[in-house]
Amino acid sequence: MSIIPGTFVKLPNGSDGIVIPSSWWQPGRVLVKMRRGKRRWFKVDECTLIRSKI
Repeated sequence: MSIIPGTFVKLPNGSDGIVIPSSWWQPGRVLVKMRRGKRRWFKVDECTLIRSKI
């Protein structure tokens, strides 16, 4: 599964985040910006897509 930048995801700890573009690509991982501005790498399999964010 591929997740593109701008996609909202549910993280393993239950919080929401948004996938952001990164200059450094890691296979099977995505860079996620969490609610308080912290950025962290997650495995693609750990993230659950959120279809719509209102």
